[in-house]
Amino acid sequence: MTTAMTAQAPAAPQTMRSPGRFRLRREADVPRLLRAMGHTDVAVTAEGAADGRRPVELAAEAEEGRQIQAMAKVVCQAAVETFAGLRPAHQMERWLAPAVHEKIVERAELVAHLQPNPGTRAARLHFRSVRPCRVRQGVWEVSVVFADARRVRACALRLKAHRRRWQVVAMEMG
Repeated sequence: MTTAMTAQAPAAPQTMRSPGRFRLRREADVPRLLRAMGHTDVAVTAEGAADGRRPVELAAEAEEGRQIQAMAKVVCQAAVETFAGLRPAHQMERWLAPAVHEKIVERAELVAHLQPNPGTRAARLHFRSVRPCRVRQGVWEVSVVFADARRVRACALRLKAHRRRWQVVAMEMG
């Protein structure tokens, strides 16, 4: 045999523990085991999870984030169509808080006066990024960057749970 074939793998470091000690029986064991390994920055709550949230809550938040992203895209597309004169402003009323709806109506009227031929076909939007951020339970903020046929624009939305659905309570479009 050659010496390369007879060479053994290097010995495990002294700090390694037996594999049986780190077998997880419950998710709540993770913070305790991390502290046992010397991690001092692990906070343990009464439930045992590192941040106090169960996996079910985290999954629900992810699904909620997907719903928020979808709604933000729909609202941005509808707003652009409203400003182009292709959609009446009252169609957005169910998604928007009254103050936001008034802003959309005013801006649509202003654009209609400045636009030489209203009602021209608006191009489909290409969404470059949609970034939702959960502020607290029932409140999300979303930044949307999208492009139409002529330019790239941005929109910031704040959505709030209202009567078992999401409502845009603040909107800024550039």
